Amino acid sequence: PCAPLSDADLRTYLGPGGRLLRPHDLRLHVYHGGVEPGLRKVVWRYLLNVFPPGLSGQERLAHLRRKAGEYTALKEVLAARAAPAELALVAAAVRKDVVRTDRGHPYFGGPEEGHPHLAALQALLTTFALGHPRLSYCQGMSDVAAPLLAVLDDEAQAFLCFC
Repeated sequence: PCAPLSDADLRTYLGPGGRLLRPHDLRLHVYHGGVEPGLRKVVWRYLLNVFPPGLSGQERLAHLRRKAGEYTALKEVLAARAAPAELALVAAAVRKDVVRTDRGHPYFGGPEEGHPHLAALQALLTTFALGHPRLSYCQGMSDVAAPLLAVLDDEAQAFLCFC
């Protein structure tokens, strides 16, 4: 075991322009010591292969912007393409778990009606289910997606990590 990955540790794995040089070593460090909570937003995207190898910091930002646009378009296309009965069925299955997910956590706490984070979790999981019809939605997927959304605080990035 070692200490959780710190900002200083992360920098040792990055080269010029912020390129990740030693992804395997980074994974080993996290495996053996975890990640400081403030760095999870950054490190989880590396661990979950959101970025193609070798991107600089600027290229990663451009990649995230492009992927966010793709997610928005995908969400709209899938919702429009789905039969109303299918959309209602998937949305209802997702909703059952979303309203119960981490309600004690400050990110998801508060009144259910009009809650922006619950709506983002609902949209993320519904989009995933419609985009993966053979798998669709399975109970408990919200328990995986919720921490991603709470840490990243961005629906599109949480979707990328969840996928």
